[in-house]
Parts: sequence; C-alpha cells; structure tokens
Amino acid sequence: MDGQDIHDAELDRLRVQLDSFDDELMRALSGRFAICERIAEHKRKHGISIMQPARVEAVHARVAAFAVKSGLDARFVRRLYNLIIEEACSLERRRVVGANDAPVASLLARNASRIDHVAIAVRDLEAAIGLFRSQYGFELIDRADIEGLVSGMKTATMRAGAVTFVLCQGTSPKSNVSQYIDAYGPGIQHLAIEVDNQEQVLADAKERGADLLTGIIEGPGLNQSFTRRDANSGMQLEFVTRVSNQGFDKDNMRALFSAMEGDGVF
Repeated sequence: MDGQDIHDAELDRLRVQLDSFDDELMRALSGRFAICERIAEHKRKHGISIMQPARVEAVHARVAAFAVKSGLDARFVRRLYNLIIEEACSLERRRVVGANDAPVASLLARNASRIDHVAIAVRDLEAAIGLFRSQYGFELIDRADIEGLVSGMKTATMRAGAVTFVLCQGTSPKSNVSQYIDAYGPGIQHLAIEVDNQEQVLADAKERGADLLTGIIEGPGLNQSFTRRDANSGMQLEFVTRVSNQGFDKDNMRALFSAMEGDGVF
C-alpha cells in the first residue's frame, strides 16, 4: 500500500486536527509578521539598524527554553526560527531600505531558500561512503547507477542533519565525472540551491550576465537547471525546485550530461 492514499476514519479525524493546528500556525505567523512590519516602520522613522544581534540571541534563547520544556527537538526549533527571523529581516529590509530607493535584490536573493545538496566527484565511491559515514556520521540515504558513455556514473546520497552530499564516481574514462576529475581533481562538482519561481530566477540571472548551460529540466516533482562552470572560481551552480520528489531523477541527470557533452564541458 506504499504511496497510496489510505482512507481511515481515525486517520481522517487526526488529519483534521493537524489541519486545525496548521491554521493556527499560519494565523500566528501572519500576526508575527504584521508586528514585524510595525517594527520596521519604527526603525525606519528613527534610524535604527535592522540587525539587532542581541535581540536575535534573546529570541533563540527563549524558544530553546520552550523547546526543552515542551519536549521538542531544540535543533529543529533553532532551524525553524532561523527561517522565521530571516524572513522577518527580509521584510524589514524591504520596508526600511526600500523606502530609501536602495537597489532591488536579485530574484535569486528573494527566492533562494537553502543549499539543496553538494555534488562531489570522487575516485572511489565506496571509500568516500566509508569516510563520510564512519568519520563524520553521515547516513547513506540512496544509491543510483546512471548508464551511458558520458553520463555513466554511480552515486550515493548521504545526509547529516539538513546537509546533503551526493557522491559521484564515473563508470568509464569518458564519463563526465571522470573527465572532471582528470581536469580538476576530485572535489565539489557543483552546488545546488533550492529556489522558488525558477523560471523568473533564471531570466533575472541571464539579464545579469549569468552563463547558463541549460534551461529548466523537468522531472517528476523536480525541476533543475545548471550554469556553466566559472573558470575563475571553478564553480558550477544548479537551481532546483522540488514539488514532491526529495530525491533525484535519472532522466534529469542524463539531460544535464547531454547538454554538457554538446557544449564540450564537464
């Protein structure tokens, strides 16, 4: 029955309760940000700095104490409040800085939410899995084998907390991953940023002069796009939007490597 929506009276009743709590959360967030708007206006009028580190730490300390008292995971609560505080600061910047006709933030700045994963090219996949699992405590989440002369590779997705590494080993000398290692050595092959409104983010980045390798590669519940590798920094960026797929799509990977092969890059 995995993956199927199961209708059960008790389950439905509990889900109604969950929905009620979700409604309360949204109302509480809406009210909190309304207060933040008023705080921002006060700061603007009185020339007060947006960032108040002492206040941020006070908020974290208060919610950490609440987490312990309530039996919640303190690390989860801190991550949650990091997001809330980040959004509050963004709101204040729009109100305070925007009022002074400051430059508008890029669409990436307004739509990026986190580093989705870091892809790491390795010579020996099993040895790399052993390193990250035994010495750093990463958990092996998934393995995948991608076929193809250029796209061929073996991958392992590893996770520690909210940090995800995707280890990649080429399966032949002509594999894109193998060519990357021959040219640059093992290491970060690309860094993926999770974004909303990916189409607009790409359009804005292109206007700013970004060197885009692909458009949006669509997969089941997962859209991805890639830049070309920058010669100076060595970095290649991926933009990813997840709807339902928390893993990776093999067809998307093949499409990326096909684009790189056609462009003569790796």
